[in-house]
Amino acid sequence: MNSTENKYWPCILVEHDDRFSIILSDFHLLDDYFGDKGCGGYSVERLARKLVKKHRIENIQFDSEAGMFCAYSKEQNALLQLCSLFAEIAGDQNDYAKDNKPLLISLDEAEKLLIKGFVMDLDKISQDKFYQNVPCPTLNKKQKEYLENIQSEDAKTRILALRKINAEARTLTRKWDNYLSHPRTIEFLLAAADKESDSKVYEELIATLYFICMRHLPDLRIKSHFLKCLKHKTVQVRLWGLRGLSLLYFPSIKDFEPLINDKSEKVRNKAQELIVQMQKQSRNNWEFPCWMFDRKNYII
Repeated sequence: MNSTENKYWPCILVEHDDRFSIILSDFHLLDDYFGDKGCGGYSVERLARKLVKKHRIENIQFDSEAGMFCAYSKEQNALLQLCSLFAEIAGDQNDYAKDNKPLLISLDEAEKLLIKGFVMDLDKISQDKFYQNVPCPTLNKKQKEYLENIQSEDAKTRILALRKINAEARTLTRKWDNYLSHPRTIEFLLAAADKESDSKVYEELIATLYFICMRHLPDLRIKSHFLKCLKHKTVQVRLWGLRGLSLLYFPSIKDFEPLINDKSEKVRNKAQELIVQMQKQSRNNWEFPCWMFDRKNYII
């Protein structure tokens, strides 16, 4: 084993005062087991319980959430045994190793360019400087496969790939080494949305873009698609459009007003809720989640 490898992979070991715990949120690493069904913290826990029982591993307890698998024990070796069984499913750790190129500017400088170029404005100069200085994170083999499959001629293959990306988007949050937090990935997904003719695939694309906006990067370039969704025949797509617009800087009440009279009660209620919410906010007091951006980098 390479000295840089994590022997608890695909989990991460956390040491506490009186016990140890392992956590896992990169659920795509277990795709080979769960397949099309996908998984979350609870389904991974069910798998872990089966493995613990089958291999007679003792003294492990669980405390999972939807977005994260967690097991804990006072016996570190018991957790290592469970991780080894997960690793047999996930495959070779080296296939997922990342060799990301370093940023050529400071994190603060990069974040300011990101915000001015993609989040609070679409300043072309800032976009160009960002791309020149912030390389897109390296993709692991599964992530490459997902993005390639979005271009498949088969609609079911495209839907499955998008659901996998969506699952990642929902369970992770913005980080510089995460491909879902980089504008190039959104650029790729927007190009796919522009040419998508299958309504079911388009709905999956919009759902994926929504969760990327919510947890990774609220990119203003997505706005035109969220606006398009407001006129979509499917209720869920109209809801994605409403919710998506509410995440972007700065939502316009005028965009929500036509849906107050929507034929769907869910859409009407969401539109009204967002209008009330927007009436309490202004451009000058807009705040992003504290874990997404440093406030000093976007105060107007």
